Amino acid sequence: MKTSKQINSVQFLFIIFQTQVGVGILSLPQTLHSTAGIDGWIVIILAGVGFQAVIFVLYFLSKRFSTLSLYEYAPKIMGRLIGTIISIGYILFAGLTAILVLQLFQISVNTWILPRTPSIIILSLLSISGAYLVSGRVKVLGRFNQFVTILVVPLVVMILVALRYSDIRYILPIAENGLRPILKATPEGFFSMIGFEMALFVFPYLQNKGKEALFSLTLSNVAVTCFYCLITIATYVYFSPRQFETIQDPTVYMLKGISFLIIDRIDLLFLSIWTVSVLTSFGSYLYISSEGVKILTKRKRATWPIIITTFLIFTISLVPHDKFTIDTLSNFHATASYFFVFGLPLLLLIISTIRKTELKDKPQ
Repeated sequence: MKTSKQINSVQFLFIIFQTQVGVGILSLPQTLHSTAGIDGWIVIILAGVGFQAVIFVLYFLSKRFSTLSLYEYAPKIMGRLIGTIISIGYILFAGLTAILVLQLFQISVNTWILPRTPSIIILSLLSISGAYLVSGRVKVLGRFNQFVTILVVPLVVMILVALRYSDIRYILPIAENGLRPILKATPEGFFSMIGFEMALFVFPYLQNKGKEALFSLTLSNVAVTCFYCLITIATYVYFSPRQFETIQDPTVYMLKGISFLIIDRIDLLFLSIWTVSVLTSFGSYLYISSEGVKILTKRKRATWPIIITTFLIFTISLVPHDKFTIDTLSNFHATASYFFVFGLPLLLLIISTIRKTELKDKPQ
């Protein structure tokens, strides 16, 4: 691996963090509230704890093949045929994730910012921006994600300002309905925090593949868990439980009622920064999908795989979609994420351990 293509542990941390933080910021509190009620914030903590087990699986699997991505070592573990099928599965999974990100982004923008703008314009802008970002490969992804992560700070400040109008009694008593609703909603919290699978494809470009990599993954998990927990608790103590039943995107609704001396619509500022997070998340999954196409077609350059993958994702996203369609795709994607984020990596780790299949670092 050439040094010019490598990323450091900090860039690796921000790539994973930005992959996780995306469209879920707006609707996650309401989604969890519909199942777990006012204890939805506990679901996020449980999901964060559960994800730590996923992190160990992804880390130890990637470390066994530290100079290869999953697309390259899957055939070494499972054989050429099954390995190719696995690679195609990850390409389709990443593509479906990118499609969902595009469609949810378009719906949110049309709802809150640009109600009269044709969906094709919104979808094309994000698709072109994502393709341009991915064309720089992992090094550019790392630098861009590191640069834009500072924008999370004003998001946190906006949420903290909203706490001035909160009422802690809205989330009391804790676990009023017992643990069953909380455990039932945990899969929804798990789905909202996926993104760690990106490590399977950028690990070969990491300079330090030892404990620094594991620390970066763990720190990203802690940061995302705290960030999502803050947003969820803030909306829960801002709105009453009865109000939550009629609110679709509580985070935006909460900020819509707040203004500063020189900023009247703080919600638009929030959504503008949120758009950058959506771009980084979309770019990560576009990278996973296009990288798979590049490796399977044995191309040296990624230009055409990126163009073809972006065009297909964009075209499918143009298919008319409503809330029912989005919910159906989301449910299917949530089920698939268990397999591709945790189940399949665990299976590959077990089989590679049994077969003692491993690839050590080679001199660069």
